[in-house]
Amino acid sequence: MGKKFYAVKAGRKTGVFEDWDEVQNYISGYKNAVFKSFKTPQEAWDFMKNKPLMTPEKPIISKNFEIIENADCALAYTDGSFDPLTNTYSYGTVILWKDKVIKMSQRFDNQIIVALRNVAGELEGAKRAMKFAQSNKIKELIIHHDYIGVAKWSLGQWKANLPYTQEYVAFAQQIQKDVKLNFVWVKGHSGDHYNELADQLAGQATLKEYRKVN
Repeated sequence: MGKKFYAVKAGRKTGVFEDWDEVQNYISGYKNAVFKSFKTPQEAWDFMKNKPLMTPEKPIISKNFEIIENADCALAYTDGSFDPLTNTYSYGTVILWKDKVIKMSQRFDNQIIVALRNVAGELEGAKRAMKFAQSNKIKELIIHHDYIGVAKWSLGQWKANLPYTQEYVAFAQQIQKDVKLNFVWVKGHSGDHYNELADQLAGQATLKEYRKVN
């Protein structure tokens, strides 16, 4: 991946930046954030100054008040659930990419993994988002999650002691050969539209994968 320059027009701090992790601090959770990535600093500053671009792109606008004008990047919101009555776990995943909202969910009854309860669903939701990004050749994926282990295990900040969490770590490492993964923690049930939607999808999931594109 070549070097990128990130222009932030609306955020906690505005300007042109080279560090994506820094940019996330300025835009994540900021209402009506506006940002775009460019290959050169001149293009980034032209965007900031409202100068016309040589190759204009159609903005990709999410309903969660974030604007992504780079089709190489996607947002994902994931959540997990556990049903003690059926002893099953499930995930709900919402992906915002291009001008689409992609909703996915599925329930599982693996009696070995089910001991992890909703954590298993949380990790399955993140894995589904990662696989989607890799399959569609998306270069950057920003995963919004309310269970911190989704990020901690992926980034090697937590030790994986169980076979299933070890498999999750290996899966995330394999994905990162093709996709840059970024993580944003979202407080559960805090009113975040897409986090709530992912939670709803997880609760309604069936053993057959559900997928809908709007």
